[in-house]
Amino acid sequence: TEDRALLCRCMLRCMLLPRAPSGFKVTALALAYLCLVEAGDDDSNSVSSSSSTSDLLGYHNNKKQFFKPTESSTFQLVKLGNVNVTFLDKTNLLGYDGQDMAKLGKYSVETRLGMITHCNSANFNDVDGIIGFGWANQNRSAAILKTLTQDARPHWDITQRTEFSPMPRKFAFTASEELGELQLGGYEAESISEPMQMFPMAGYAYGVNVTSIKFGATELLNFVGDSSNDAYVGEFDSGTTCLLIPNGTVNNTFDKSPFQILLDEQNKGGSFALVYTIGGREYSIAYEECVEPADRAMILGDPWFRKFIVLHDLVDLKDKKMGLALRNPKYQLGVETYHDDSATLKPSIALGKMQLLAEMSNKQVDKIRAHRRVRSSELAMTKVTYQGETVDKVALSSQSRVTYNIKLSVGSPPQPLQVIFDTGSFMLAVFAESAPEGMKPILAAEAMVFEGARPWGGVAGELMWRLRGVDRTVLVAANLLFVGLIAATVTSVAKKRSASQTRYVELDEDALQNDC
Repeated sequence: TEDRALLCRCMLRCMLLPRAPSGFKVTALALAYLCLVEAGDDDSNSVSSSSSTSDLLGYHNNKKQFFKPTESSTFQLVKLGNVNVTFLDKTNLLGYDGQDMAKLGKYSVETRLGMITHCNSANFNDVDGIIGFGWANQNRSAAILKTLTQDARPHWDITQRTEFSPMPRKFAFTASEELGELQLGGYEAESISEPMQMFPMAGYAYGVNVTSIKFGATELLNFVGDSSNDAYVGEFDSGTTCLLIPNGTVNNTFDKSPFQILLDEQNKGGSFALVYTIGGREYSIAYEECVEPADRAMILGDPWFRKFIVLHDLVDLKDKKMGLALRNPKYQLGVETYHDDSATLKPSIALGKMQLLAEMSNKQVDKIRAHRRVRSSELAMTKVTYQGETVDKVALSSQSRVTYNIKLSVGSPPQPLQVIFDTGSFMLAVFAESAPEGMKPILAAEAMVFEGARPWGGVAGELMWRLRGVDRTVLVAANLLFVGLIAATVTSVAKKRSASQTRYVELDEDALQNDC
């Protein structure tokens, strides 16, 4: 920090040198600006620097369980150097794009996915990748949910095998203190203790309109009188540990901060459940559940999934819905559905076992269990009853800070991996070894980009995220200084050019007089 401050002062002084070339001054100006922004970034992160250091020590996988493309007969290289993702906590993933078979539960599809070869953060320690179940309907959307629910991806030139039956475009999620369960294609009828209530999906993710939150008799959502708003979007997120409530008026949406009202009431000694009103129905969350403030977001986090079966229904993309039902207290989470990776049963299997396996295969619910693994919160990362339809269930394991791992197999033969399940994104990527040497990519690599490189687009994107974390006052001051110095430089150059042109005119007039 001291060296950077010294550099800033030197650059500022260089700009004031009277005989310095204008190009040199502009370069010094740009460096000084970057120094100020970087300094502001350091100041804004100075409080948390000690706790975040361990996050940046780098990724390690003690199990050495990486996807090996050279061992898959169906792997294809799509594009080198095409994976460059930076999260808000500065976790950076680099790699290349590949195409291969991916198996989730009983659904096996050919898809494109990221192959991560570099990670700078311990957030992914001993995790083999990430599978985002968010929805994106663009033609080349990377959403695995899109691939699972249709028989072709024409813009990728992919047509699924004839035996593939697309998954109904809906899934449910529920959890306990020990593990979670992903139900593919709908929800398990035995898992609910009341009829599933459906609500229109709101917002940009898996959200619903919340019209009221009460703490005892006190209303937390006091909408501004002349506002047209009578509801606020609450987003379901399985990866958020607590309930998040806006801690502000959110552009005059509320008369007073909802979180501040709750805090004031709790300081008075109140210990009531939070009662949410969604679609005219009331849903209570116990007082013991944690609640955290947020700038704008209202997140219906892990406490909701531990009490309810949460259904995400995108069958009709023009009428997407969310569903809620209390989970049956007698329902046992994580009882796996049998998955046979082989095409046929071996004749040596006893008849009784064959009959048992056949019965299990014919069940409507398909489930996979993932082992629970706990990590410290400092290293954790930071969305109708269908009778007669096949529901595939995937058991999940919980980590501290409520991340869930599910089993995803990639390649031919399948290579089993444990990946983070995330409803807040549609990223599908696994940690992998380098692409097979000499394999020709389906798409040409970008100029000057190679595996492990950081293309300019990625660097610019990361810089944008970095600037978002800079203290606003420092950034505004830096911008004002930058604009002012540019204006001064331009004015100075213009004056010198004008003076120079005047001298030229005077010289020309003298020459003419001499000639005459």
